[in-house]
Amino acid sequence: MNFVDWVSSRFESLRERYGERRFYPLFLGGLLLLGLIPLLMPGLPNGHDLYYHLSRLHAMDVNLSLGEFPSMINHEALAGYGYASGLFYPDFFLYPAVLLMKCGLGIVAAYKCLLVLCVAATAFGAYYCALRLSATCFGAFATALLYTWSSYFAVDLFVRSSFGEWSQFVFAPWIILGLYEVVMGDPRRFFYLSFGFAGLVLAHSLSLFMMTVICAVFVALNVVRLLREPRRILYLVLAPLPTILVGVAALLPMCEQFMHLHFHIEVEKNADILSRCMPFLKLILEIPTSKAEFWIPSGVGTMLAIVALQRFRLASRRTEPEIFRDMLLIVGLCCLLMSTDMPSWKGAFKPLAVIQFPWRFFGPATAFLAFGGGLALSSLVGEDRARERSWVWLVMCGAAFAWFVNVGYFYAARISEHDFIRDYKGGRPQEASGIHYLIRDGLLDNEIRNRGDVATAAHPLDVKLSRPQKDVLQVDFSKNAGDNDVELPILPYYGYAAQLCTPDGTRERLKVGLGPNKLLSVHIPRERASGVISVRYEATFLQRLSQVVSIVSGIAFLSLFIVLKRRRRKVEREA
Repeated sequence: MNFVDWVSSRFESLRERYGERRFYPLFLGGLLLLGLIPLLMPGLPNGHDLYYHLSRLHAMDVNLSLGEFPSMINHEALAGYGYASGLFYPDFFLYPAVLLMKCGLGIVAAYKCLLVLCVAATAFGAYYCALRLSATCFGAFATALLYTWSSYFAVDLFVRSSFGEWSQFVFAPWIILGLYEVVMGDPRRFFYLSFGFAGLVLAHSLSLFMMTVICAVFVALNVVRLLREPRRILYLVLAPLPTILVGVAALLPMCEQFMHLHFHIEVEKNADILSRCMPFLKLILEIPTSKAEFWIPSGVGTMLAIVALQRFRLASRRTEPEIFRDMLLIVGLCCLLMSTDMPSWKGAFKPLAVIQFPWRFFGPATAFLAFGGGLALSSLVGEDRARERSWVWLVMCGAAFAWFVNVGYFYAARISEHDFIRDYKGGRPQEASGIHYLIRDGLLDNEIRNRGDVATAAHPLDVKLSRPQKDVLQVDFSKNAGDNDVELPILPYYGYAAQLCTPDGTRERLKVGLGPNKLLSVHIPRERASGVISVRYEATFLQRLSQVVSIVSGIAFLSLFIVLKRRRRKVEREA
């Protein structure tokens, strides 16, 4: 017996032994473990944003030890001036890694565990959602593998180390399933859509913005269908409610900052989004690009394109699942084209330029093409076991090529450059995400570091700075002769408070504001000649309220989901 026949016979025997409902998830899990073998190497290759996310983990670990939960400010960042990563970048899905660190695991090892959890959640979430979309077990397996072993997911995980974006891969399948239920299926199951968007709210703001726009376009394409069944519109309106209530702890604190302060929100001044567009010839091929003026990712993968093209081999009966499948493919293709210079980025699509890089559309393009293609394969294969076996190997080999070429290339490059991170060491510029969310017209990161840990006053006085703990700046002052404003080495995010302790033990709150360099300024009244000022970040009322609303809403909706699920199963058993 040759090797091919032996593999085929083993495949069939295992499939028969476990049944397809157990075999394909186990097979998928085994392949995922195989794809994560590079993580066994010590350390991690230094991805674009890896150091920043490790600094977030380190800050959350430190703040949790200080009793600060949730973590708002990275107090050690930017030479101690502090950076509000927790206010602008949702930290919710980083806490599992922080808990592992509290159990004694190193920061890099904890990040690796987070990566493994993300891969597993992405793959098995996609598998479940594809099954609910009328795919066979094989079709669900093909969808999950094409999606999880896609080149852009590999790039996001390892090359870009973009935690927020690789979180979006977990939730996009649930949004796709939710869209189907609300627009074509059972609209009472709108909670899939709510769950997917709630995940994006707690993971990545730009992915939330992009997916909102894409879903709005998808709904617009189905407006006639919705108008024929107005009750679907009602559920479509209800779907954002759980999302908003659960995600309010991430949304309101960020909005509160924008209400009181003005920030840099661009990566670099005068950045030209057109220079980051993908060439048409590089949209598909998953080979990494080594020579380009600006870094661009490899294409979405030839196997995704091959599987999507199988739609042309099918005759459609225009059933709702088939219409939905075709719409997925069309939307995926449109997302792919959005990553090129074809859209009018300086005209009609200018509002979308906030995404910074057009190739961010590779994320939703991968999701819609993988699901559309997987459903097409499911219909093409049907009950034909020989064809199913052939496509298993084709999908597996094609997806493996996209995954291992990108992961292997990046590991090899970083090994040759000796650029691996094995532990976290503070003090590097990447502790902040460029000039993102620094005060507009204020000091930039390099200027902050050059300024040093100093305080300047409007009128002469003696000042001594100390940090008794990492979240407190202590200011000992004397010889103050009048109303004075002291500018401190702290970025003035809304929520900082200053308390004065005078020599006689009196305590009072001092006014805080912006100094000449747009740093935190504390006003010392003329009657206070000396004293000790403690400055620390305190959660605002709105922040505390939003946290309570999110926690209560999350528990309530989870309980409601469980109750409805049990009730539906009881009805099905009785029927």
